[in-house]
Amino acid sequence: MLDAFLYEILEVSPTARPAVIRAAYRCLVQEHHPDRHPGDSDAAARMSMINHAYSVLADPLKRARYDEKINIRPTERRGSGVTSNAAKPGAGQGRANPRPFAFRPLE
Repeated sequence: MLDAFLYEILEVSPTARPAVIRAAYRCLVQEHHPDRHPGDSDAAARMSMINHAYSVLADPLKRARYDEKINIRPTERRGSGVTSNAAKPGAGQGRANPRPFAFRPLE
């Protein structure tokens, strides 16, 4: 199971947000659940791979270790709660010319 690329199993990008991973997991579970394929002997194995991929990618610490293990450089993901460059205190206060109003005046 470790040789499989977990992002491909869940059909998401390595930069996917946690909400996207959750949505992809739910869709795949509905599509590949063994109860929907009673005669398919591989359905349980597919479901096991999907569950393993989700358990790793849904946990931020496990995902960070997995990304490091497969040499994916750390990226900022929206919704992860971590920012790479927070705004400095007082940023933008020293501007001489603020941005002009976007709409043209009514005549």
